Amino acid sequence: MNMKSFVTVAALLTLLAAGTAWAQSSDEENFQAMAAALRSNDAERQSAIDTCIAQGIGENPIGAAEFMGVTVENAAKAWCMRTTNGIADGKLSLADLIGLNSGEVSANAEAVLKTPAYGE
Repeated sequence: MNMKSFVTVAALLTLLAAGTAWAQSSDEENFQAMAAALRSNDAERQSAIDTCIAQGIGENPIGAAEFMGVTVENAAKAWCMRTTNGIADGKLSLADLIGLNSGEVSANAEAVLKTPAYGE
C-alpha cells in the first residue's frame, strides 16, 4: 500500500457516514491493508506520521494536548505518532478510529493516546 492509499483511507475516516454492510466491510479491508503496510514498512510508517503532522490535528489542539499529557506544541506529533503506531501495532481498530472521529474515546484509544510513543 502506498502513501496515497494511506491518505485516502485516513480521509475516509474523517468523512465516514452510515453506510451499508458492504461499505463497512470494504472500509475494514482497506484499514487492514493500511495497518499491514504500516507494520511492515518503517518508511511508510514514518511517511504517514510526517503527513499527519503536516496536516495538523484540528481546531482544538489544547484539548488533545491535555488529554495526551503533552504541550500544545507537541500535540500533533504525539497524536500522529501514537495513532499511527497504534494502528501498525494492532492496538487501534477501525472502530476505535471511527469513535475518535465522532468524539467517543474507547479504552483502546485512551490507552494508545495516553502512552508516549518511542521517539516522541
